[in-house]
Amino acid sequence: MTYLNCMADLWLFDSLNETEKGDIRKLFHRPEYLKGEYLFNEGEPASSIFLVTQGRVKLLKTSEGGKEIALGYITPNQLFGEEVLFDDSVHSFAAVAVEDTRLCACYKSDFESLLAQNSQLSLKVIKGLGEKIRRITEQFADVAIYDTRSSLSRTLVRLAREHGQETADGMKLNFRLTHDDLGALVGSSRVMITNVMKSLKIAGIVRDDLDHKMVISRWFLNEPFIEEPASPAARSADCDCYQR
Repeated sequence: MTYLNCMADLWLFDSLNETEKGDIRKLFHRPEYLKGEYLFNEGEPASSIFLVTQGRVKLLKTSEGGKEIALGYITPNQLFGEEVLFDDSVHSFAAVAVEDTRLCACYKSDFESLLAQNSQLSLKVIKGLGEKIRRITEQFADVAIYDTRSSLSRTLVRLAREHGQETADGMKLNFRLTHDDLGALVGSSRVMITNVMKSLKIAGIVRDDLDHKMVISRWFLNEPFIEEPASPAARSADCDCYQR
């Protein structure tokens, strides 16, 4: 998950100077959503990129049987939907505010108009896109390397660090996840997730709390192979994205 202090810090704009980033910032608008309100539904045309500045958003998908599956949670300083800038697509999932939420958003149409007016800016953006494609190729190679147990372990640690609450022996997720939810997060079947979860509990890596929320053991959180997520800088509120 991408962590940003301002949408102008998106990887796509890394090569831009401050004046050019200022032009990007002028495109932003700041919608607000109440708890339970949908930002968009699955199947709707994708038209915006979003940065959460306050609150929390749940990404979910509906199965053929009508069951909602949680794909993940977006919290402040996290970005989602950036693929819309390069693809005329529809949303493959829905997004709903799980608490009152404020966003910084940019319409695809506004972004395209700016690029059409500035050829040098367009070239810099294309260069940034090429670098991103290279990194994505490397990430696909990583997916091929890790088995389900490793992928699930790494996912649980990241969830704990992003959305966890300190306990005496580890980090407790502040929401419940079913085995179907976990399978969706790591691209595996519910049966496989069930078997892997049994082995993780036997190994003392994961346990269920009294309210059936998972606790990730402290010793495992300190394993060196788990990457720390990028931490937002303390002065993120100074950015225009975070101003009303």
